[in-house]
Amino acid sequence: MNRKRVLFSFLLIAIPVLIGFIISFFIKLHALYIIGGVYAVMLWFMLPSDVFSRSTLDYNIKSVNPTYKHESPDYVGGTKQQLVNFLLVALMLAGCLFLIFLLGD
Repeated sequence: MNRKRVLFSFLLIAIPVLIGFIISFFIKLHALYIIGGVYAVMLWFMLPSDVFSRSTLDYNIKSVNPTYKHESPDYVGGTKQQLVNFLLVALMLAGCLFLIFLLGD
């Protein structure tokens, strides 16, 4: 792997952990809750923008213009690195949630 990719993947892990520990120091909340929240926000922003809106948009257009024929969906997948980053963040979120469940705060 390229050095920049490894550094970026490391930063995807390290920055939310650092943010979680710094914020938990000030507001006296368990760091895992904050880290999990940061990973959840990161995961939300890594989702493609049209995943949730495409079907409702087609329905609304069809209700206005019944003869409308939508284009066939052109799903362009991301690069392998984007998939690795998404899976890394998803695994870290799952790990945080699992640790929260185990600790039972």
